[in-house]
Amino acid sequence: MDASDARFDRLEAKIDKLADAMSMLIKHGTKIETLEAHNNTQDRRLNKHSEEIDDNKIAIAEQGKTSSSNEWFIRISIAALVSAAAFMLRS
Repeated sequence: MDASDARFDRLEAKIDKLADAMSMLIKHGTKIETLEAHNNTQDRRLNKHSEEIDDNKIAIAEQGKTSSSNEWFIRISIAALVSAAAFMLRS
């Protein structure tokens, strides 16, 4: 009986080690799942910010076109006023 008890004790110790290893695997698996969820959340946030930046780039490009048109209009208006003033002073 002593030999079989020692053998059962060794088996029980091995089973306990396996149970500990399984619980560690479960803990690590849970941590990995949590990190993946966090990573996915960060990816979604970065994608959202990237889309907003792209939208802002488009808006800035459109404003640049409008601004240059307005700038030319102002330049032409000033040139016309200066020409009109010079014409009036000459006459």
